[in-house]
Amino acid sequence: MKEQSLLYKVIYQITDCEVHKLYKFTKGKTQWWYSPHYDTIMAMTTGERPLPFMKKHPEIDDWIFVLETVAGKIMIK
Repeated sequence: MKEQSLLYKVIYQITDCEVHKLYKFTKGKTQWWYSPHYDTIMAMTTGERPLPFMKKHPEIDDWIFVLETVAGKIMIK
């Protein structure tokens, strides 16, 4: 399978939230984070960095801020 860019993965996740009407993440401000270890995207509406993905492995805290959306629109800082 072809490797996908991080930006593509995040944009796909944003679109997926819109399709499934997850308004919590498509209305207002949402920060999108990526964990390379788990290859997982996390959406946060609190403005804070996510906690470690798995409680049994708190030492793996590798979240990388990717981008922020406001009302579903990408905001580049």
